[in-house]
Amino acid sequence: MILFNYQPLAKACQTFVAMLFIAFVFGCKQPAKTPASKKDTVVKVHNKPAPATSQAPADTAVTDDECPKGAAEPVLKKSVFPDARFVLQPDHRTGIETLTLKDGDKLTIKQSGCEYYILTFQFETSHFAADTTDITYWSEVTLSLMRNINKGLDTFLDTNEALNKLSARIEKAKANTADKLVLGDEIDFGGPDPRQYLIIERISQLADQRYILEVSLYYGPI
Repeated sequence: MILFNYQPLAKACQTFVAMLFIAFVFGCKQPAKTPASKKDTVVKVHNKPAPATSQAPADTAVTDDECPKGAAEPVLKKSVFPDARFVLQPDHRTGIETLTLKDGDKLTIKQSGCEYYILTFQFETSHFAADTTDITYWSEVTLSLMRNINKGLDTFLDTNEALNKLSARIEKAKANTADKLVLGDEIDFGGPDPRQYLIIERISQLADQRYILEVSLYYGPI
């Protein structure tokens, strides 16, 4: 009598049934996942660029209509300084005025700003000499140079008061070394609404024993 071994056949049947079950489960669930995944992706891609697009207009530059300060105009009186030359810059808010003084010193006045009205006086002189770190000395020189041209200035700013306040600040620094004057100090001469103040911005030496001094008057915000 021939005996058959049914164990391999049983195992094969079990494997076949398991494969059918897996295929059935996978086939039923897969279609439900696919649409949901595609829908989420579309929503995210569509929504991301929106904030950047909506914010773009807020990043535009300030226009002439939005600038409180008007076009720059000369501040040197032609009756006092007939050789002064004024050039309005392309932005119309900035003006550059140049003049060679009788003693050979050169003066450049820059009028600038938008929310602030700013007058920057740059003197190029060879009539003084000292270490550029001697702020007391150079602040007195700055005061002297500004007073020499003050009579020829045509500006709504109270330059007399500005120079008086600078003089008082210099004397205060002399009296108390702990309260010395430094570049960038803001010296109020009017305000507070709007505020007006003076700053000695720069002291530097050129190669030919000439020195550059810069002092600015600020008015604002307008």
